[in-house]
Amino acid sequence: MRRLRLLVLVGGVVALGLYGLLRPAVCDEVLQVPSLRYAEVGPVSMARTTLVGFQPYLEPVDYRCERSFAAKVGAYLDSARARGYLRSGSVAVFPEYIGTWLVLMRESGVGLRWATTLQGALTWFVLRHPGAFWKAYKEAQKAGLADPSAAAVFQVKAEAIARAYHRTFSSLSRRYGVTLVAGSVVLPGARIQNDSLVVQVGAPLENVSVVYGPDGRPFPQIVRKAFPIATELTFTRPGRVEELPVFQTAAGRLGVLICADSWFPQSYQALGRVDLLVVPSYLMGDSCWGLPWRGYSGWPAPPDVRSGALTEGEAWLTYAMGGRLPRFDTAAVGLNVFLRGRFWELGADGRAIVVWQGRPYVMDADIVAVPLSTTQ
Repeated sequence: MRRLRLLVLVGGVVALGLYGLLRPAVCDEVLQVPSLRYAEVGPVSMARTTLVGFQPYLEPVDYRCERSFAAKVGAYLDSARARGYLRSGSVAVFPEYIGTWLVLMRESGVGLRWATTLQGALTWFVLRHPGAFWKAYKEAQKAGLADPSAAAVFQVKAEAIARAYHRTFSSLSRRYGVTLVAGSVVLPGARIQNDSLVVQVGAPLENVSVVYGPDGRPFPQIVRKAFPIATELTFTRPGRVEELPVFQTAAGRLGVLICADSWFPQSYQALGRVDLLVVPSYLMGDSCWGLPWRGYSGWPAPPDVRSGALTEGEAWLTYAMGGRLPRFDTAAVGLNVFLRGRFWELGADGRAIVVWQGRPYVMDADIVAVPLSTTQ
């Protein structure tokens, strides 16, 4: 009897310890927004409307719950509005993968704060979802994916990610009265149904972007990344470049190319004439903007790419939107923004690139505003 009581006591202590380690992070709206830097290209104060790019600094703790994520993103929009950048007809754009890390919602608070590597964070995830993770992992292996762990994580949380992403950006676009390009998010079988973002769990994962109108309703078309880089190809499926959509907005015809898609001439040909082109991006690696360019990843380089020593930043200005848009359409306005922050050992870097009046500009700022004229 005494031994049984001891076992029960030990079991209870272990259970309490595991609960303390694995319980979800506390959800609050405590914001840690750095002192923001602003940049303008052209006469923004005189413009009828604007194109505004955001390069938010985010960390895993910002994704501890939907409310904290929405508060952090909203703080950047608040700053832009206070600066006078957001007006009727404005288009706001956020960076690639901003929605992807919603996979961390309601995960272990200890894991969020103390994991120092992506693998460490993944371990905490598996401990909280062992059965669901293992099932999705086996399905990813069966599908022949090179990174079944990554695929499993995003499949397990797909529905929760889609709900939080949609509610956050739908609410923010309506609150600020802007057309909002909601960066990107990794989801399976994403589609718009009854003005909501829905997914098909088990379908191939894709890197997608949703555009919301100033009334908070999503456009029916979804942008699907057509040229995922090598690391993405291990767990996501490419979209079809010929299916890249164009959105009719108050500011004109809007095209969206997710990161690497802006490096390929086929993307510009598929979009045709646009008034605005925005490129949500994520560049992995701290302080890599001035380092030697790593070249095309996952796909052969286009025929117009010349060998030669370029830095990462120079390559973005030459072969991505900053170099290709002026050659394709001198009248279009372009904006390329990057995700910033600290995500374990992955790192992040990048500078906003603006194409205005046929010329590229590089802006090291958190919020960038560009003047636009509205269409009638």
